[in-house]
Amino acid sequence: MSPKLYAIHSVFHTLQGEGVWAGTPAVFVRFAGCNVWSGREQDRTTAAKVGVCGAWCDTEFRLDQGVGRMRGDELVEVITRDALDWGEDIAPIVVCTGGEPALQLDAALVDAFRSVGLKVHVETNGSLELPEVDWITLSPKPPLPVKLARADEVKCILPDVDPEDWKHLAPEGRVFVQPRDDGQGLVVRSQRWDECVDYVKANASWCRLSLQTHKLLGIE
Repeated sequence: MSPKLYAIHSVFHTLQGEGVWAGTPAVFVRFAGCNVWSGREQDRTTAAKVGVCGAWCDTEFRLDQGVGRMRGDELVEVITRDALDWGEDIAPIVVCTGGEPALQLDAALVDAFRSVGLKVHVETNGSLELPEVDWITLSPKPPLPVKLARADEVKCILPDVDPEDWKHLAPEGRVFVQPRDDGQGLVVRSQRWDECVDYVKANASWCRLSLQTHKLLGIE
């Protein structure tokens, strides 16, 4: 049997920009493919009926825009091989994102990452089952159903996702509200910021603010 190939858009070393781990160095593995949107502009209207992100997602995740298909050992090599690019030490965290990583991430790849000392984090819409990982960031995209019973943190994009509907899935204090990027890259102050600040002030006992600090810094 041939080794499994994973469809990969990109692999890059950066800082986590959002949530509990904001500011922490990590290697991101962006899987190609999503179960909400194709990544093509002509499909946005249809995608928005599947999940709200279809209307505003600004992430490139199509395979034809990316690096191609890779075996698990090739992914590990890319992450660890080049001291000039990745630093002298292996980054302690690999963030599996997309698109929707749960379409491809499996126990074999998690084991491969852990074999070189990586903690495995996943950013998911929660609509698919996941293998056992070290951290789950759930970002619901209603009306797409969520199958996960628990997450380590929940990120809700205002004004499209109501945090009240999802706060039971994460520990207290790990429910984040995040302003939707309305096309300005969040470098220019947005009305959405004020909406989020007001929401957190009114619900301070259980939620926190998250900003896309990687966009504010101008990094990946």
